[in-house]
Amino acid sequence: SVTDCGFTQVEETDFYRYDCNPVFTTTGEQWAPFVGHTAFHVTTVLGHPFYQLWYVGVQNEDEFGNYGFGYAVSDAGTEWESSGGNPLFNNPQGNDWDKDAMDAMQVIWDEDTAQYVMLYQGVNLTRNVWGMGVATSPDGLGWDFLPGNPVVDLTQPAGNVMGYCWPLGLSKHPVNGFSGYLAGYGSMDGPCEAFRINGINIGTWQATDSRVLRAGANGEFDDQGFVSLATAELDGTYYMFYAGFGDWQVQANYKSSRNHFLGMATSEDGTNWTKTGEKIPVHMTQEGMVTAVAAHTVGDRIHLWITDEYDGASGVGYFLFDPNRGE
Repeated sequence: SVTDCGFTQVEETDFYRYDCNPVFTTTGEQWAPFVGHTAFHVTTVLGHPFYQLWYVGVQNEDEFGNYGFGYAVSDAGTEWESSGGNPLFNNPQGNDWDKDAMDAMQVIWDEDTAQYVMLYQGVNLTRNVWGMGVATSPDGLGWDFLPGNPVVDLTQPAGNVMGYCWPLGLSKHPVNGFSGYLAGYGSMDGPCEAFRINGINIGTWQATDSRVLRAGANGEFDDQGFVSLATAELDGTYYMFYAGFGDWQVQANYKSSRNHFLGMATSEDGTNWTKTGEKIPVHMTQEGMVTAVAAHTVGDRIHLWITDEYDGASGVGYFLFDPNRGE
């Protein structure tokens, strides 16, 4: 009743596709002809959901560096208004540890300190640095980066994990600090599976070898691991939506993931997860291009924003997950 278009069921699933997808590609901003990675947040203002979107804009999808960081808001999750101050910042220059790429952003609101907290992966190919950085913001517009960044060297081992790939999720711990997920690998040719990460505070993080979700068996669509995941609770059941991938492409001095599909897992306690084992056919054009997913419970359904490819360009699609609709 509040959106311009309706929703159509995705085959015989509990997912419903917004008929006017994509809801976000770019805003016509010259600094961001292509959208890279995205992060979403939903909060309730006077009983109505308020949607926020942060995104990395790049000049060329296949090149590193030369990126900017943008912000947009929406009152329905479909029509987005970009900030007049975009880009909020541009990539650092020189020898900075994150000058070549910023991706896998995870943003939450920390009520205890009244600020947004963001995790992200930064890359410097010249120095061969792959790390996890932290930034904070009181309003989602002005961001301060911790002087101690990167707070986690993703190339370093922890227990039975040889190294880590990228951040996968972040949440406020119910007692103190933060908890989340990192993609990590147990062998050099192993998949990027989901492991727990804990934060005592915004500057002190511990990557662990506590595995949360295994990659699929050989030959399954997610047998090389995960590039994004999001969790949400509905009617006492926890749902994990993830972008899993099945192939690597070797570049000059790094590897990039290929063939990404949306998958799902469920849990009764939010700790032990069972995958459905099936890829969810949310694509509208080319298959295997799902690179990010965000999920938030609003009312009696879960709202999803899925970064995919639409007619040859990266964009964000809007979906509903509504397992009670047919009842």
